[in-house]
Amino acid sequence: MKKQTKIAAVLSAAAFMMMVSGLPVYAASYGWVTEGDAKVYYDEDGYLTTDAWRKRGEDWFYLGEDGQIVKSAKIDEYYVDDEGKMVTNAWVELKNEEDPDSPETPDTFWYYFEKDGKSAVSKWVKFDSKWYYFDESGHMATGKTEIDGATYYLGTEKDGFMRTGWIRLEENSHAPGASESWYYFNSDGKMVTTQYDKKIDGSYYTFIDGKMQTGWVLMPSKSDVTDSNAASPKITDYQYYGTAGDGKRAEGFRSIEGISGIHAADEVYTFYFKAGKPYVSDKKGNSLFTINAKKYAFSDLGIMQTGRQIANVANDEIANFYFGEDGIVKTGKQAIYNEETGETENWFFHTDGDKKGQGYHGLRDGILYVYGKRQDATADQRYAPAVLNGVTYLVGTAGNVQKASASSTSSEKPELGRGYKDIKDANGKIWTVDTTGIVQ
Repeated sequence: MKKQTKIAAVLSAAAFMMMVSGLPVYAASYGWVTEGDAKVYYDEDGYLTTDAWRKRGEDWFYLGEDGQIVKSAKIDEYYVDDEGKMVTNAWVELKNEEDPDSPETPDTFWYYFEKDGKSAVSKWVKFDSKWYYFDESGHMATGKTEIDGATYYLGTEKDGFMRTGWIRLEENSHAPGASESWYYFNSDGKMVTTQYDKKIDGSYYTFIDGKMQTGWVLMPSKSDVTDSNAASPKITDYQYYGTAGDGKRAEGFRSIEGISGIHAADEVYTFYFKAGKPYVSDKKGNSLFTINAKKYAFSDLGIMQTGRQIANVANDEIANFYFGEDGIVKTGKQAIYNEETGETENWFFHTDGDKKGQGYHGLRDGILYVYGKRQDATADQRYAPAVLNGVTYLVGTAGNVQKASASSTSSEKPELGRGYKDIKDANGKIWTVDTTGIVQ
């Protein structure tokens, strides 16, 4: 015991000398030694081990510059716990010592130390069936993160695992009034960047720079149009993609605002979409379209028409039509209010066949129609002439053609013989008509 005590005394003196003079401390034996409340390690030459790893049992410990076990600290790419043991297969949250005052950096960072004790760096790690990414500093990445040329969304500072599917994100969370946009991340976590008509769960969406597009979207063939290199884009260059919370490629009827520079500002119009594209007349003016076995008219700006309208028909001709508030063409007799004259007019539109919906042009049931409009004499006239295909007829206040009987004769023009008749209008003018109502 004396010998051991002496040695211990010498060692203590040596340790003291090292602290004072910087000389190395050595011992007659090596390995782990308890000095007071601390564990230290001496090498084979009897020198105190510092700034190095040493194993005790199944665990590794790091000995600091004073030779004592370092605890609760990150040592290069490793971490030791509150007992000084190097952690493995473990998550560790450490205070941010790099730039703690920056609003863009968190107060703490999460690390993951793998089975060899090294922190995961610049790599993906799968944990509990979820994927995490650790950057070049070993920090668990969060938020929108670019990795190897692709963008991923890695959750918040509280979780950090890779997300898939739809994610709604702020453009810049640190900017006042930051707006939000929807993004989509594929099953491999990669964000859809710029893609037109991507099919997701049976619907189609368009993304530009990752953002889901809404409203009117100028399609790729025209997306680089400028005043200097091409004519202004037309409505046929656009597709429509729903509202801010939707984004689905439009199908069917939509009552929405038009396109800036093409339609009047702040006006709501009704359009019909098929695969996102509006029905548009390919000729100047309106053209007819059949939707669910019913006829509608859309203009060369894609606007659904209501009321009385002129539309293009076969053989480069035009015809009058009348459409209800729902846009469906009307047929048969229709009383239509004329806003310009303040009067209600009577019309007739074909009820079937290729001309269904077109204004009737000709005589029908003894009544004369010109392109659908019934030709009436006013109450003040009582009788009035009406021209059909260059032929003048005499009509009454209900549009009925005035005809002579086969035996009647004209007093004004007796030389015509039988089959003519004189009719006096309210102004005293006498009209002579034949058996078909044609004015002589």
